Amino acid sequence: MSAADRAVVAAIVFMYVAIPLYGTFEVLDPVRLPIPSLVGTGGAIAIALAMLAAAAICAWGAFRRPAPLRIVLAQLVAGAAIVPAALLGFDPQTGLELALIVLAMGVVGVAVYGYAELPGVTRTIVVATLASATLAALTAVAMTESRVPAPLYAYDNGRAVGTFLNPNELAAYLLVALGLAAGVAMYARGTALRLLAGATLFSGVLALGATYSRWGFLAAIAGALFFALVAGGRRVWIGLGIVAIAALLLVAGPGQEHHNPRDDTSRIVAWTTGLRTWLAFPLTGVGPFAFRRTYDVFRPPEAPGGEAPVAFDPHSLPLAYLDESGLVGFVALLWCWSVYVREIPRVLRSANPRRRALVYALAGGLVALQVHVLVNTISIYFALATQGAALALALSQRDLDAPAA
Repeated sequence: MSAADRAVVAAIVFMYVAIPLYGTFEVLDPVRLPIPSLVGTGGAIAIALAMLAAAAICAWGAFRRPAPLRIVLAQLVAGAAIVPAALLGFDPQTGLELALIVLAMGVVGVAVYGYAELPGVTRTIVVATLASATLAALTAVAMTESRVPAPLYAYDNGRAVGTFLNPNELAAYLLVALGLAAGVAMYARGTALRLLAGATLFSGVLALGATYSRWGFLAAIAGALFFALVAGGRRVWIGLGIVAIAALLLVAGPGQEHHNPRDDTSRIVAWTTGLRTWLAFPLTGVGPFAFRRTYDVFRPPEAPGGEAPVAFDPHSLPLAYLDESGLVGFVALLWCWSVYVREIPRVLRSANPRRRALVYALAGGLVALQVHVLVNTISIYFALATQGAALALALSQRDLDAPAA
């Protein structure tokens, strides 16, 4: 492998490893919720610049080893569809910034397709992703158990958040990571790789439980059910039973103590306002992150004012997409997913049962992500979706047990 190829692979790996750091960008939002931050403005800017540099290298790599047009479009159309919504919306600058970020994430997925054919690259991405997920999960659990930092612990009612600063964001990340880890732990041949996946499973389950994310638990059941239906096998169904029982016990037991009762009613307000917003701007929406600018216009009379947390997003990613990008953006997003829904099964027709089951485990994590975002607006969704789908396709095409790059 040439030095140029190694640079691109390193940039791809960095973008997967860096997903847990997206929460640090909260401090850069000029109109933000009062969430205690973990790093200062300078640190967040440095992380953002490192990611943009890595994305630029990935873009260069995507030209060196081009992917088929359908994959390029599947990775970039969703980001490109944000541009008209931003230009026509109430906050063009912020909207164009989001479009740039989503396009950068998509470029990573394009580069993954071209470089996954090199020996060991897919394995390198998987190893780095599992190691990063393990560290992120252990960090979240340690922060919760130590109650450090105290302001963040208090703000989130004692729920695990880690570097994501929000329990539902952490849950979304863990759902995808656990899908990958489950597949590797059960179906990889290498002992070291399976041990690493086992560590990710153990730490990830602990952290997911500590989020007390009720919808996250239901999403985990949905993802496990998908995996059981497509992969089959007694141990898979046993695993589904364990996931379901654990989720129900956590929801009915200690989870109640870590939720503010107002959260349930605030979602109804958010959904009502979100629906009214979309009906008023059905084609291109109000523009990315502009929901809060129109909240007071469309909220029910009895709803909290524009300074309340409910005013910042409609608490549902599909509804947020309709509100802020309209039907144009939403249809574009659905089309992007449809490419992978067709492409991955097509590629897997010629794969052995072990590889198919591993990919379906990761797909189960992505299914869980889609369920989770039905009632949550997840800021890291695009990183998880674009890079997760790209990794699933790479695993469909290449043997995971090839030597690392």
